[in-house]
Amino acid sequence: MFLRSFFGLLMLVPVSNAYSHYQELIPNANNVQHPCIPNYRWPGVGHENRNGGGTRNIFGRDFANAGHQWTRSLCLQDSDGDGSTNGEELGDPSCVWSKGQVPSRTFNITHPGVCEPLTDAKCLLKNNFVSCQLESFDNCNVIKNTDIRTLDLRFPTFSVPASETNYLCMSFDLPQDQDYHVVADQAIINNSNVLHHMLLYGCDDVNSTFYSSPTLCGMSGSVCTSIIAGWTVGQSGSCLGDNVGVRIGVTGYKKARLEIHYNNPSMVSTYRDSSGLRLYYRPARSDVQDLYTLMTGQTMLELPPGQARVEKVGICKGSCTSLLLKQPVYLMSAINHMHYLGRSMKIELYRNGILVANITDDEYYSYDSPKTHLHYPHIQILPGDEIVTKCVYNTMASKRWVYFGEATSDEMCFGFLMIYPKSALNFAKSMCVAKSSLSYCELVQGTPLNGCDWKKFLTPTNPETIRIATDLYKNCNLDGFCRPECKEIVRNISSSPCFQGDTGKFVKSYLAMSKEGLDILGRLQSCPVSSVQNCTVQQCPNRCDVDINGSAYAGVPGVSQVSSYLLVVLLVISWSLSHKH
Repeated sequence: MFLRSFFGLLMLVPVSNAYSHYQELIPNANNVQHPCIPNYRWPGVGHENRNGGGTRNIFGRDFANAGHQWTRSLCLQDSDGDGSTNGEELGDPSCVWSKGQVPSRTFNITHPGVCEPLTDAKCLLKNNFVSCQLESFDNCNVIKNTDIRTLDLRFPTFSVPASETNYLCMSFDLPQDQDYHVVADQAIINNSNVLHHMLLYGCDDVNSTFYSSPTLCGMSGSVCTSIIAGWTVGQSGSCLGDNVGVRIGVTGYKKARLEIHYNNPSMVSTYRDSSGLRLYYRPARSDVQDLYTLMTGQTMLELPPGQARVEKVGICKGSCTSLLLKQPVYLMSAINHMHYLGRSMKIELYRNGILVANITDDEYYSYDSPKTHLHYPHIQILPGDEIVTKCVYNTMASKRWVYFGEATSDEMCFGFLMIYPKSALNFAKSMCVAKSSLSYCELVQGTPLNGCDWKKFLTPTNPETIRIATDLYKNCNLDGFCRPECKEIVRNISSSPCFQGDTGKFVKSYLAMSKEGLDILGRLQSCPVSSVQNCTVQQCPNRCDVDINGSAYAGVPGVSQVSSYLLVVLLVISWSLSHKH
Protein backbone atom coordinates (compact mmCIF):
# COMPACT_ATOMS: atom_id res chain seq x y z
CA MET A 1 0.00 0.00 0.00
CA PHE A 2 2.97 2.25 0.35
CA LEU A 3 3.04 2.85 -3.40
CA ARG A 4 0.13 5.26 -2.95
CA SER A 5 2.53 8.07 -2.34
CA PHE A 6 4.37 8.38 -5.64
CA PHE A 7 3.74 11.69 -7.35
CA GLY A 8 5.12 11.59 -10.86
CA LEU A 9 8.05 10.28 -12.84
CA LEU A 10 10.15 12.92 -14.55
CA MET A 11 8.45 16.17 -13.59
CA LEU A 12 8.73 19.35 -15.61
CA VAL A 13 8.81 21.77 -12.71
CA PRO A 14 10.84 24.84 -11.77
CA VAL A 15 13.96 24.06 -9.77
CA SER A 16 13.67 25.24 -6.18
CA ASN A 17 16.27 27.70 -4.96
CA ALA A 18 17.52 27.57 -1.39
CA TYR A 19 15.84 29.89 1.11
CA SER A 20 18.12 28.63 3.90
CA HIS A 21 17.85 28.89 7.63
CA TYR A 22 15.93 32.17 7.58
CA GLN A 23 12.71 30.14 7.72
CA GLU A 24 13.50 29.22 11.32
CA LEU A 25 13.74 32.92 12.26
CA ILE A 26 10.16 33.78 11.20
CA PRO A 27 6.93 32.34 12.67
CA ASN A 28 5.14 29.96 10.30
CA ALA A 29 7.57 30.77 7.49
CA ASN A 30 7.06 27.28 6.08
CA ASN A 31 3.29 27.55 6.30
CA VAL A 32 2.50 30.67 4.22
CA GLN A 33 -0.35 30.06 1.76
CA HIS A 34 -0.10 31.09 -1.88
CA PRO A 35 -2.40 34.09 -2.37
CA CYS A 36 -4.18 32.77 -5.46
CA ILE A 37 -3.34 29.09 -6.13
CA PRO A 38 -5.20 26.73 -3.78
CA ASN A 39 -3.15 24.00 -2.05
CA TYR A 40 0.12 25.81 -2.85
CA ARG A 41 2.43 27.46 -0.33
CA TRP A 42 5.06 30.20 -0.55
CA PRO A 43 8.10 28.83 1.34
CA GLY A 44 10.42 31.61 0.14
CA VAL A 45 8.38 34.14 2.11
CA GLY A 46 10.94 36.94 1.76
CA HIS A 47 11.35 36.62 -2.01
CA GLU A 48 9.36 37.36 -5.16
CA ASN A 49 10.14 33.79 -6.28
CA ARG A 50 7.88 31.64 -4.10
CA ASN A 51 10.60 28.98 -3.87
CA GLY A 52 13.14 31.46 -2.50
CA GLY A 53 16.23 33.13 -3.93
CA GLY A 54 16.55 36.13 -6.21
CA THR A 55 14.82 39.48 -5.69
CA ARG A 56 13.40 40.17 -2.24
CA ASN A 57 9.80 41.28 -1.83
CA ILE A 58 8.88 44.16 0.49
CA PHE A 59 8.69 41.90 3.54
CA GLY A 60 12.07 40.39 2.69
CA ARG A 61 13.60 43.86 2.57
CA ASP A 62 12.01 44.79 5.91
CA PHE A 63 13.28 41.52 7.41
CA ALA A 64 16.81 42.28 6.18
CA ASN A 65 16.60 45.81 7.62
CA ALA A 66 15.66 44.27 10.98
CA GLY A 67 18.91 42.33 10.96
CA HIS A 68 17.18 39.11 9.87
CA GLN A 69 15.48 38.94 13.26
CA TRP A 70 11.80 38.72 14.23
CA THR A 71 11.63 41.91 16.23
CA ARG A 72 8.56 43.49 17.81
CA SER A 73 8.92 46.40 15.41
CA LEU A 74 8.93 44.08 12.36
CA CYS A 75 6.00 42.16 13.81
CA LEU A 76 3.91 45.32 14.21
CA GLN A 77 4.83 46.58 10.74
CA ASP A 78 2.46 46.15 7.79
CA SER A 79 5.03 45.50 5.06
CA ASP A 80 2.64 44.87 2.20
CA GLY A 81 0.21 47.67 3.16
CA ASP A 82 -2.94 45.54 3.15
CA GLY A 83 -4.11 46.54 6.62
CA SER A 84 -2.82 43.51 8.55
CA THR A 85 0.42 43.55 10.53
CA ASN A 86 3.16 41.08 9.70
CA GLY A 87 2.44 39.37 13.01
CA GLU A 88 -1.25 39.03 12.25
CA GLU A 89 -0.47 37.53 8.86
CA LEU A 90 2.14 35.11 10.22
CA GLY A 91 0.18 33.86 13.24
CA ASP A 92 1.89 35.98 15.93
CA PRO A 93 -0.63 38.84 16.48
CA SER A 94 0.68 39.62 19.98
CA CYS A 95 4.31 39.69 18.80
CA VAL A 96 5.47 37.24 21.47
CA TRP A 97 6.97 34.51 19.28
CA SER A 98 10.68 33.68 19.40
CA LYS A 99 12.79 31.09 17.62
CA GLY A 100 12.07 27.59 18.85
CA GLN A 101 8.49 28.28 19.91
CA VAL A 102 5.22 27.16 18.32
CA PRO A 103 3.30 30.24 17.06
CA SER A 104 -0.03 31.01 18.72
CA ARG A 105 -1.76 30.31 15.35
CA THR A 106 -0.57 27.79 12.77
CA PHE A 107 -3.46 27.92 10.28
CA ASN A 108 -4.79 30.52 7.82
CA ILE A 109 -1.30 31.99 7.43
CA THR A 110 -1.22 34.76 4.83
CA HIS A 111 1.72 36.37 3.03
CA PRO A 112 3.22 39.48 4.72
CA GLY A 113 4.83 40.52 1.44
CA VAL A 114 1.79 40.21 -0.83
CA CYS A 115 -0.99 42.81 -0.59
CA GLU A 116 -4.36 41.06 -0.36
CA PRO A 117 -6.99 40.78 -1.67
CA LEU A 118 -5.11 40.89 -4.96
CA THR A 119 -7.98 42.72 -6.69
CA ASP A 120 -8.28 45.44 -4.04
CA ALA A 121 -7.55 48.93 -5.40
CA LYS A 122 -4.74 49.50 -2.92
CA CYS A 123 -3.02 46.27 -4.04
CA LEU A 124 -3.24 46.45 -7.82
CA LEU A 125 0.23 47.95 -8.40
CA LYS A 126 2.04 46.08 -5.63
CA ASN A 127 1.89 42.44 -6.74
CA ASN A 128 3.36 42.36 -10.23
CA PHE A 129 5.60 39.43 -9.25
CA VAL A 130 2.67 37.18 -8.22
CA SER A 131 1.62 34.56 -10.78
CA CYS A 132 -1.70 32.77 -10.42
CA GLN A 133 -0.96 30.34 -13.27
CA LEU A 134 -0.18 26.66 -12.80
CA GLU A 135 2.98 25.19 -14.34
CA SER A 136 2.90 24.70 -18.12
CA PHE A 137 3.82 21.55 -20.04
CA ASP A 138 5.80 22.83 -22.99
CA ASN A 139 9.35 21.46 -22.78
CA CYS A 140 8.81 17.85 -23.84
CA ASN A 141 10.20 17.29 -27.32
CA VAL A 142 9.31 13.60 -27.58
CA ILE A 143 5.58 14.36 -27.79
CA LYS A 144 6.19 16.29 -31.02
CA ASN A 145 7.12 13.09 -32.92
CA THR A 146 4.71 12.02 -35.66
CA ASP A 147 4.14 8.52 -34.20
CA ILE A 148 2.88 9.85 -30.85
CA ARG A 149 -0.69 9.02 -29.84
CA THR A 150 -2.67 10.36 -26.89
CA LEU A 151 -5.14 8.83 -24.45
CA ASP A 152 -7.09 10.86 -21.88
CA LEU A 153 -7.94 9.01 -18.67
CA ARG A 154 -10.10 11.20 -16.45
CA PHE A 155 -12.99 11.01 -14.03
CA PRO A 156 -16.46 11.97 -15.24
CA THR A 157 -17.76 15.07 -13.45
CA PHE A 158 -18.74 14.07 -9.91
CA SER A 159 -19.21 15.61 -6.45
CA VAL A 160 -16.09 15.58 -4.28
CA PRO A 161 -16.88 14.22 -0.78
CA ALA A 162 -17.13 16.87 1.94
CA SER A 163 -14.37 15.38 4.11
CA GLU A 164 -10.71 16.29 4.48
CA THR A 165 -8.97 13.32 2.84
CA ASN A 166 -10.43 11.09 0.13
CA TYR A 167 -8.86 8.64 -2.28
CA LEU A 168 -11.01 7.73 -5.28
CA CYS A 169 -10.19 5.24 -8.00
CA MET A 170 -11.46 4.46 -11.48
CA SER A 171 -10.30 1.73 -13.88
CA PHE A 172 -9.52 2.03 -17.59
CA ASP A 173 -8.69 -0.32 -20.44
CA LEU A 174 -5.40 0.40 -22.22
CA PRO A 175 -4.63 -0.23 -25.93
CA GLN A 176 -4.10 -3.95 -26.52
CA ASP A 177 -3.63 -4.29 -30.28
CA GLN A 178 0.19 -4.28 -29.90
CA ASP A 179 2.90 -3.14 -27.50
CA TYR A 180 3.43 0.57 -26.80
CA HIS A 181 5.69 2.71 -24.63
CA VAL A 182 4.25 5.56 -22.57
CA VAL A 183 6.85 8.31 -22.98
CA ALA A 184 5.10 11.28 -21.33
CA ASP A 185 2.02 12.25 -19.36
CA GLN A 186 0.28 15.54 -18.64
CA ALA A 187 -2.14 16.56 -15.91
CA ILE A 188 -5.72 17.51 -16.84
CA ILE A 189 -6.69 19.73 -13.90
CA ASN A 190 -10.35 20.59 -13.48
CA ASN A 191 -10.58 21.72 -9.82
CA SER A 192 -7.30 22.82 -8.26
CA ASN A 193 -9.06 23.76 -5.02
CA VAL A 194 -9.08 20.16 -3.82
CA LEU A 195 -6.68 18.30 -6.10
CA HIS A 196 -3.68 16.93 -4.16
CA HIS A 197 -2.17 14.28 -6.41
CA MET A 198 -2.99 11.73 -9.11
CA LEU A 199 -1.45 8.33 -9.76
CA LEU A 200 -1.98 5.92 -12.61
CA TYR A 201 -1.16 2.30 -11.78
CA GLY A 202 -0.70 -0.58 -14.16
CA CYS A 203 -2.63 -3.69 -13.12
CA ASP A 204 -0.53 -6.86 -13.16
CA ASP A 205 -3.70 -8.95 -12.89
CA VAL A 206 -6.15 -8.32 -15.75
CA ASN A 207 -8.91 -9.81 -13.57
CA SER A 208 -8.43 -7.22 -10.82
CA THR A 209 -11.49 -5.34 -9.56
CA PHE A 210 -12.66 -2.91 -12.24
CA TYR A 211 -14.05 0.42 -11.03
CA SER A 212 -16.29 1.78 -13.79
CA SER A 213 -16.84 5.09 -11.96
CA PRO A 214 -15.00 7.10 -9.26
CA THR A 215 -15.04 4.85 -6.19
CA LEU A 216 -13.66 5.40 -2.69
CA CYS A 217 -10.61 3.19 -2.51
CA GLY A 218 -8.40 4.50 0.31
CA MET A 219 -4.61 4.47 0.24
CA SER A 220 -4.53 0.74 -0.37
CA GLY A 221 -4.69 -2.00 -2.93
CA SER A 222 -2.34 -4.84 -3.77
CA VAL A 223 -3.08 -5.69 -7.41
CA CYS A 224 -2.63 -2.45 -9.35
CA THR A 225 0.64 -1.22 -7.83
CA SER A 226 3.02 -0.55 -10.72
CA ILE A 227 3.32 3.15 -11.49
CA ILE A 228 2.71 4.31 -15.05
CA ALA A 229 2.25 8.05 -14.53
CA GLY A 230 1.47 10.65 -11.88
CA TRP A 231 1.04 14.28 -10.91
CA THR A 232 1.16 16.35 -7.72
CA VAL A 233 1.00 20.00 -6.70
CA GLY A 234 3.88 21.92 -8.32
CA GLN A 235 4.15 19.75 -11.43
CA SER A 236 2.89 19.97 -14.97
CA GLY A 237 3.66 16.53 -16.33
CA SER A 238 6.27 13.83 -16.92
CA CYS A 239 8.59 13.56 -19.91
CA LEU A 240 10.66 10.39 -20.27
CA GLY A 241 12.29 11.10 -23.62
CA ASP A 242 13.15 8.84 -26.56
CA ASN A 243 15.12 6.05 -24.89
CA VAL A 244 12.92 4.77 -22.05
CA GLY A 245 9.21 4.19 -21.51
CA VAL A 246 6.58 2.27 -19.56
CA ARG A 247 5.34 -0.70 -21.59
CA ILE A 248 1.60 -1.15 -22.15
CA GLY A 249 -0.28 -3.43 -24.53
CA VAL A 250 0.04 -7.10 -25.49
CA THR A 251 3.03 -7.89 -23.25
CA GLY A 252 2.65 -4.85 -20.99
CA TYR A 253 -0.11 -3.43 -18.81
CA LYS A 254 -3.56 -3.96 -20.31
CA LYS A 255 -5.57 -2.24 -17.59
CA ALA A 256 -4.85 0.75 -15.40
CA ARG A 257 -6.32 2.30 -12.29
CA LEU A 258 -6.38 6.07 -11.83
CA GLU A 259 -6.24 7.12 -8.18
CA ILE A 260 -6.87 10.73 -7.18
CA HIS A 261 -6.25 12.14 -3.70
CA TYR A 262 -8.58 15.01 -2.83
CA ASN A 263 -7.63 17.37 0.00
CA ASN A 264 -10.73 19.20 1.26
CA PRO A 265 -9.87 20.45 4.79
CA SER A 266 -12.73 22.98 4.77
CA MET A 267 -15.12 20.11 3.96
CA VAL A 268 -16.87 22.07 1.21
CA SER A 269 -19.88 20.12 -0.10
CA THR A 270 -20.25 21.87 -3.46
CA TYR A 271 -16.93 20.98 -5.12
CA ARG A 272 -17.09 19.01 -8.35
CA ASP A 273 -14.21 17.61 -10.38
CA SER A 274 -13.32 15.77 -13.58
CA SER A 275 -9.51 15.74 -13.48
CA GLY A 276 -7.25 13.08 -14.93
CA LEU A 277 -4.09 12.35 -16.94
CA ARG A 278 -3.24 12.47 -20.64
CA LEU A 279 -0.89 9.72 -21.79
CA TYR A 280 1.50 10.21 -24.71
CA TYR A 281 2.46 6.83 -26.14
CA ARG A 282 4.03 5.35 -29.26
CA PRO A 283 4.58 1.89 -30.77
CA ALA A 284 7.20 -0.02 -28.75
CA ARG A 285 10.70 -0.26 -30.18
CA SER A 286 13.40 -2.77 -29.26
CA ASP A 287 15.91 0.00 -28.58
CA VAL A 288 13.70 1.60 -25.90
CA GLN A 289 14.30 0.36 -22.36
CA ASP A 290 11.37 -0.62 -20.13
CA LEU A 291 11.29 1.70 -17.12
CA TYR A 292 10.41 0.78 -13.54
CA THR A 293 9.97 2.92 -10.42
CA LEU A 294 11.66 1.52 -7.31
CA MET A 295 10.49 3.04 -4.05
CA THR A 296 12.63 3.47 -0.94
CA GLY A 297 11.99 5.21 2.37
CA GLN A 298 10.65 4.78 5.90
CA THR A 299 7.07 4.33 7.13
CA MET A 300 7.71 4.27 10.89
CA LEU A 301 7.34 8.00 11.50
CA GLU A 302 6.72 9.58 14.91
CA LEU A 303 7.38 13.31 14.87
CA PRO A 304 7.10 15.25 18.15
CA PRO A 305 5.84 18.86 18.00
CA GLY A 306 8.01 21.94 18.47
CA GLN A 307 11.25 20.47 17.11
CA ALA A 308 13.59 22.28 14.70
CA ARG A 309 15.04 18.99 13.43
CA VAL A 310 13.73 15.42 13.50
CA GLU A 311 15.53 12.89 11.28
CA LYS A 312 14.15 9.53 10.11
CA VAL A 313 16.17 7.02 8.12
CA GLY A 314 15.09 4.09 5.97
CA ILE A 315 17.67 1.57 4.77
CA CYS A 316 17.29 -0.71 1.78
CA LYS A 317 19.91 -3.23 2.85
CA GLY A 318 22.35 -4.99 0.57
CA SER A 319 20.69 -8.30 1.35
CA CYS A 320 17.47 -6.84 -0.05
CA THR A 321 18.91 -5.48 -3.31
CA SER A 322 20.57 -8.88 -3.80
CA LEU A 323 17.14 -10.46 -3.54
CA LEU A 324 15.37 -7.89 -5.73
CA LEU A 325 17.93 -7.59 -8.54
CA LYS A 326 19.28 -10.39 -10.69
CA GLN A 327 21.63 -8.08 -12.60
CA PRO A 328 22.77 -4.44 -12.49
CA VAL A 329 20.22 -1.71 -13.14
CA TYR A 330 20.72 1.91 -14.12
CA LEU A 331 19.16 4.90 -12.42
CA MET A 332 18.29 7.83 -14.66
CA SER A 333 16.48 10.05 -12.16
CA ALA A 334 14.90 10.21 -8.71
CA ILE A 335 12.55 12.39 -6.69
CA ASN A 336 12.00 12.90 -2.96
CA HIS A 337 8.63 13.01 -1.29
CA MET A 338 7.60 14.30 2.13
CA HIS A 339 4.71 16.54 3.18
CA TYR A 340 4.73 20.08 4.58
CA LEU A 341 6.90 19.38 7.65
CA GLY A 342 9.72 18.11 5.44
CA ARG A 343 12.82 20.34 5.43
CA SER A 344 15.59 18.35 3.76
CA MET A 345 15.98 14.93 2.23
CA LYS A 346 18.64 12.86 0.54
CA ILE A 347 19.08 9.35 -0.85
CA GLU A 348 22.56 7.81 -0.82
CA LEU A 349 24.00 4.76 -2.58
CA TYR A 350 26.60 2.67 -0.72
CA ARG A 351 28.73 -0.20 -2.00
CA ASN A 352 30.73 -2.27 0.49
CA GLY A 353 30.16 0.42 3.09
CA ILE A 354 31.52 3.22 0.87
CA LEU A 355 29.40 6.09 -0.45
CA VAL A 356 29.16 5.70 -4.23
CA ALA A 357 26.70 8.45 -5.16
CA ASN A 358 24.16 10.93 -3.87
CA ILE A 359 21.01 9.89 -5.71
CA THR A 360 19.10 12.92 -4.40
CA ASP A 361 20.06 15.81 -2.13
CA ASP A 362 17.38 18.40 -1.39
CA GLU A 363 19.07 20.62 1.18
CA TYR A 364 15.89 22.70 1.32
CA TYR A 365 12.93 20.53 0.44
CA SER A 366 9.70 22.11 -0.83
CA TYR A 367 6.59 19.97 -1.06
CA ASP A 368 4.99 22.39 -3.55
CA SER A 369 8.00 22.31 -5.88
CA PRO A 370 9.31 18.74 -6.10
CA LYS A 371 12.71 18.57 -7.75
CA THR A 372 13.69 15.84 -10.16
CA HIS A 373 17.33 14.77 -9.76
CA LEU A 374 18.62 13.79 -13.21
CA HIS A 375 21.81 11.75 -13.60
CA TYR A 376 23.97 11.53 -16.66
CA PRO A 377 25.71 9.23 -17.03
CA HIS A 378 23.10 7.06 -15.36
CA ILE A 379 24.07 5.57 -11.99
CA GLN A 380 24.69 1.84 -11.90
CA ILE A 381 23.12 -0.04 -8.96
CA LEU A 382 24.45 -3.54 -8.27
CA PRO A 383 22.86 -6.41 -6.38
CA GLY A 384 24.20 -6.04 -2.83
CA ASP A 385 24.32 -2.22 -2.87
CA GLU A 386 22.70 -0.37 0.02
CA ILE A 387 20.29 2.54 -0.52
CA VAL A 388 19.85 4.92 2.44
CA THR A 389 16.94 7.40 2.54
CA LYS A 390 17.21 10.26 5.06
CA CYS A 391 14.26 12.56 5.81
CA VAL A 392 14.54 15.63 8.06
CA TYR A 393 11.46 17.42 9.44
CA ASN A 394 10.82 20.73 11.18
CA THR A 395 7.79 20.51 13.49
CA MET A 396 7.97 24.01 14.99
CA ALA A 397 4.60 24.90 13.46
CA SER A 398 2.93 21.74 14.76
CA LYS A 399 1.11 21.49 18.08
CA ARG A 400 0.58 17.75 17.87
CA TRP A 401 2.52 14.56 17.23
CA VAL A 402 2.54 13.70 13.53
CA TYR A 403 2.72 10.18 12.15
CA PHE A 404 2.96 8.43 8.80
CA GLY A 405 -0.31 8.66 6.89
CA GLU A 406 -2.09 9.51 3.69
CA ALA A 407 -3.51 12.91 4.67
CA THR A 408 -1.61 16.09 3.86
CA SER A 409 -1.54 16.78 7.62
CA ASP A 410 0.30 13.46 8.13
CA GLU A 411 3.86 12.84 6.93
CA MET A 412 5.73 10.59 4.56
CA CYS A 413 9.32 9.69 3.71
CA PHE A 414 9.62 8.17 0.24
CA GLY A 415 12.14 8.16 -2.56
CA PHE A 416 11.19 7.20 -6.12
CA LEU A 417 14.00 5.85 -8.26
CA MET A 418 13.49 5.53 -12.02
CA ILE A 419 15.52 2.50 -13.06
CA TYR A 420 15.94 0.25 -16.11
CA PRO A 421 15.76 -2.40 -17.44
CA LYS A 422 12.65 -3.74 -15.75
CA SER A 423 13.74 -7.24 -16.76
CA ALA A 424 16.54 -7.03 -14.17
CA LEU A 425 14.00 -7.35 -11.35
CA ASN A 426 13.38 -10.77 -9.85
CA PHE A 427 9.80 -9.86 -9.00
CA ALA A 428 7.07 -8.05 -10.93
CA LYS A 429 6.27 -5.96 -7.83
CA SER A 430 9.44 -4.69 -6.19
CA MET A 431 10.13 -1.98 -3.63
CA CYS A 432 12.52 -1.44 -0.76
CA VAL A 433 10.73 0.62 1.89
CA ALA A 434 11.75 0.12 5.52
CA LYS A 435 9.48 -0.12 8.54
CA SER A 436 11.55 0.71 11.61
CA SER A 437 14.89 -1.11 11.17
CA LEU A 438 13.46 -3.80 8.89
CA SER A 439 13.75 -3.48 5.14
CA TYR A 440 10.98 -4.52 2.78
CA CYS A 441 12.61 -7.88 2.06
CA GLU A 442 12.92 -8.63 5.77
CA LEU A 443 9.27 -7.73 6.19
CA VAL A 444 8.32 -10.17 3.44
CA GLN A 445 10.56 -12.88 4.91
CA GLY A 446 9.42 -12.22 8.49
CA THR A 447 12.91 -11.56 9.89
CA PRO A 448 12.71 -11.31 13.72
CA LEU A 449 13.23 -7.86 15.21
CA ASN A 450 15.12 -7.45 18.51
CA GLY A 451 14.14 -10.90 19.75
CA CYS A 452 10.52 -10.59 18.61
CA ASP A 453 9.30 -13.17 16.11
CA TRP A 454 6.68 -10.72 14.91
CA LYS A 455 5.58 -12.81 11.92
CA LYS A 456 4.73 -15.66 14.26
CA PHE A 457 3.19 -13.03 16.48
CA LEU A 458 0.84 -12.27 13.59
CA THR A 459 -0.12 -15.91 12.97
CA PRO A 460 -3.64 -16.79 14.24
CA THR A 461 -3.16 -20.52 14.77
CA ASN A 462 -1.32 -21.01 18.07
CA PRO A 463 -3.54 -22.68 20.75
CA GLU A 464 -1.63 -21.19 23.68
CA THR A 465 -2.08 -17.69 22.27
CA ILE A 466 -5.78 -18.29 21.75
CA ARG A 467 -6.09 -19.21 25.43
CA ILE A 468 -4.19 -16.11 26.54
CA ALA A 469 -6.14 -13.94 24.13
CA THR A 470 -9.37 -15.26 25.57
CA ASP A 471 -8.21 -14.16 29.01
CA LEU A 472 -7.51 -10.68 27.66
CA TYR A 473 -10.95 -10.31 26.11
CA LYS A 474 -12.63 -11.72 29.19
CA ASN A 475 -10.77 -9.61 31.74
CA CYS A 476 -9.73 -6.29 30.15
CA ASN A 477 -12.18 -3.46 29.55
CA LEU A 478 -12.47 -0.87 26.81
CA ASP A 479 -13.84 1.87 29.08
CA GLY A 480 -10.47 2.82 30.56
CA PHE A 481 -11.06 1.09 33.92
CA CYS A 482 -8.11 -1.08 35.00
CA ARG A 483 -9.74 -4.27 36.27
CA PRO A 484 -7.78 -6.31 38.84
CA GLU A 485 -7.95 -9.38 36.59
CA CYS A 486 -6.34 -7.43 33.75
CA LYS A 487 -3.24 -6.19 35.57
CA GLU A 488 -1.08 -9.27 35.35
CA ILE A 489 -2.07 -9.90 31.73
CA VAL A 490 -0.98 -6.40 30.72
CA ARG A 491 2.20 -6.66 32.80
CA ASN A 492 3.19 -9.89 31.03
CA ILE A 493 2.36 -8.60 27.56
CA SER A 494 4.32 -5.42 28.18
CA SER A 495 7.40 -7.42 29.17
CA SER A 496 7.31 -9.40 25.92
CA PRO A 497 10.08 -8.51 23.41
CA CYS A 498 7.33 -7.69 20.90
CA PHE A 499 6.14 -4.81 23.07
CA GLN A 500 9.48 -3.30 24.01
CA GLY A 501 10.96 -0.06 22.62
CA ASP A 502 11.01 0.42 18.86
CA THR A 503 9.84 -3.16 18.37
CA GLY A 504 6.74 -2.36 20.38
CA LYS A 505 6.07 0.68 18.20
CA PHE A 506 6.53 -1.50 15.12
CA VAL A 507 4.04 -4.11 16.36
CA LYS A 508 1.51 -1.57 17.58
CA SER A 509 1.62 0.19 14.21
CA TYR A 510 0.41 -3.03 12.61
CA LEU A 511 -2.27 -3.42 15.24
CA ALA A 512 -3.49 0.10 14.52
CA MET A 513 -4.14 -0.79 10.88
CA SER A 514 -7.35 -2.67 11.67
CA LYS A 515 -10.48 -2.26 13.75
CA GLU A 516 -9.68 -5.47 15.59
CA GLY A 517 -6.15 -4.32 16.30
CA LEU A 518 -7.37 -1.01 17.68
CA ASP A 519 -9.72 -2.98 19.93
CA ILE A 520 -6.75 -4.92 21.29
CA LEU A 521 -4.73 -1.78 21.89
CA GLY A 522 -7.68 -0.32 23.74
CA ARG A 523 -7.91 -3.31 26.09
CA LEU A 524 -4.18 -3.23 26.74
CA GLN A 525 -4.35 0.49 27.41
CA SER A 526 -7.00 -0.05 30.08
CA CYS A 527 -4.11 -0.97 32.37
CA PRO A 528 -1.05 0.87 30.97
CA VAL A 529 2.25 -0.31 32.39
CA SER A 530 2.90 3.00 34.13
CA SER A 531 -0.33 2.62 36.11
CA VAL A 532 -0.08 -1.08 36.97
CA GLN A 533 0.77 -0.54 40.59
CA ASN A 534 -0.84 -0.90 44.00
CA CYS A 535 -3.05 1.83 45.37
CA THR A 536 -5.12 2.43 48.51
CA VAL A 537 -8.83 2.87 48.93
CA GLN A 538 -8.17 6.35 50.27
CA GLN A 539 -6.30 7.31 47.10
CA CYS A 540 -8.98 6.07 44.71
CA PRO A 541 -12.07 5.02 46.67
CA ASN A 542 -14.33 4.60 43.66
CA ARG A 543 -12.17 2.50 41.36
CA CYS A 544 -9.15 1.25 43.28
CA ASP A 545 -8.40 -2.41 42.70
CA VAL A 546 -9.00 -3.96 46.13
CA ASP A 547 -10.14 -7.34 47.37
CA ILE A 548 -13.17 -7.83 49.57
CA ASN A 549 -11.09 -7.14 52.68
CA GLY A 550 -9.97 -3.71 51.41
CA SER A 551 -6.33 -4.75 50.86
CA ALA A 552 -4.38 -3.59 47.84
CA TYR A 553 -4.84 -5.99 44.95
CA ALA A 554 -1.64 -7.62 43.78
CA GLY A 555 -2.85 -9.09 40.53
CA VAL A 556 -4.12 -12.45 39.35
CA PRO A 557 -1.64 -15.28 40.05
CA GLY A 558 -1.01 -18.08 37.65
CA VAL A 559 -1.06 -16.18 34.36
CA SER A 560 1.95 -17.44 32.40
CA GLN A 561 4.39 -15.14 30.62
CA VAL A 562 2.78 -14.07 27.34
CA SER A 563 4.64 -15.47 24.37
CA SER A 564 5.18 -13.53 21.18
CA TYR A 565 2.25 -15.21 19.46
CA LEU A 566 -0.46 -12.96 20.86
CA LEU A 567 -1.29 -10.48 18.16
CA VAL A 568 -3.30 -12.08 15.40
CA VAL A 569 -4.93 -14.67 17.60
CA LEU A 570 -6.43 -11.70 19.40
CA LEU A 571 -7.57 -10.48 16.02
CA VAL A 572 -9.17 -13.85 15.29
CA ILE A 573 -11.03 -13.90 18.59
CA SER A 574 -12.20 -10.34 18.05
CA TRP A 575 -13.38 -11.32 14.57
CA SER A 576 -15.14 -14.42 15.92
CA LEU A 577 -16.92 -12.40 18.60
CA SER A 578 -18.01 -9.76 16.11
CA HIS A 579 -19.44 -12.40 13.73
CA LYS A 580 -21.49 -14.40 16.22
CA HIS A 581 -24.69 -12.56 15.32
